[in-house]
Amino acid sequence: APRLCTLWGRGRAPFPPLCPNRCAGGGPLAAPAALVLVFMMLFTTFTVASRQFFDFPILGVVDVMELSLVAMIFVAMPGVFLRDENVTVDVIDQVISRRARVALRFFGLIVTLVFLIVMMIEMIEPALDKLEFAEVTMTLSINRFTHWVPIIIGFVLSIIGTVWVVVHYWRTGVPTDSTLDGPREDSAL
Repeated sequence: APRLCTLWGRGRAPFPPLCPNRCAGGGPLAAPAALVLVFMMLFTTFTVASRQFFDFPILGVVDVMELSLVAMIFVAMPGVFLRDENVTVDVIDQVISRRARVALRFFGLIVTLVFLIVMMIEMIEPALDKLEFAEVTMTLSINRFTHWVPIIIGFVLSIIGTVWVVVHYWRTGVPTDSTLDGPREDSAL
């Protein structure tokens, strides 16, 4: 079987599953998000330097940064869901059984999935409004629908990633936590 994470240069998890909690890196979308971040830093540095040293202001910096920031965040977002690395607070994990923690993990994943789906559905109308009314940015006249493209793609891929994690955990079990479950390496209930 091909090793998808190894193809990304990360981890050793076989495909399927698509390596939730197995890859050290951000998966296939971390590199594009990192490239957008590098672009943002270089572009900002260039515009500040051109204004400061050459008295040559560049128009549309806010428009470009706005679109780049949206792209960076929502291109990277699916990797967080795919690796099951959302922020969690372990308030009761120390006092409940592993079986209860696993049940809470699945409950959290299902609530997350419902939230993502509802958000996706609610975003369709405003995105289509931007397309229909051809609203544009102030300086460069970039169509505002362009901002919605990475948002929608990010949410769709996040939904797919969350479903993938749920199916993977259902089939193979939730990974153990060495701080709560001891040094075992198996992922059985």
